[in-house]
Amino acid sequence: MRPEILAAKAEPGAHLLVYQTNTTNQELPDLLRRTGVECRIYGMRRDLREEERDGTLVYKPFSEAGFIDDLRTCRGVVASAGFTLMGEAVYLHRPMLSEPVGKQFEQIINARYLQKEGLGLHAEQIDAATLGQFLEQAPEFEKNLARYRQDGNTDLLTKLEAVLQSAARGDKPEEDANLL
Repeated sequence: MRPEILAAKAEPGAHLLVYQTNTTNQELPDLLRRTGVECRIYGMRRDLREEERDGTLVYKPFSEAGFIDDLRTCRGVVASAGFTLMGEAVYLHRPMLSEPVGKQFEQIINARYLQKEGLGLHAEQIDAATLGQFLEQAPEFEKNLARYRQDGNTDLLTKLEAVLQSAARGDKPEEDANLL
């Protein structure tokens, strides 16, 4: 987890954070507009130099600090199923509606696992029904996320250090597997 996310403090919010660089779902802006929820959208208008508002849709130019602030204060995330953003959303206890990029095996697995764990929804393509279901189930996802605990990167780095030390000693790979 990057330090900026570890330092971010989650706060309740009313907006959705939408991150879409893939333009295959041309209906998404209309679907988002119909929810009546403010949506802070990154990636759809890549040439933006300043924020543009279209009713409840707020198109934003990319800013790492702005993105993290919108992530830590959103009520939910609508994005593809990339590992980094999904991990950050889970760390900050933000429900996620994930639409994996087509034929991207890693993203399909990530999205299905997110749904299996009750932390959000997976959709092959976001439509009005799926978006409505996500907003309706958001409180349930929030309860599940509230049970999730992670001590920053401490566990990962401790286990990695143990594996590296084991390798330096020349231990067999099956002995290293026991460390994980």
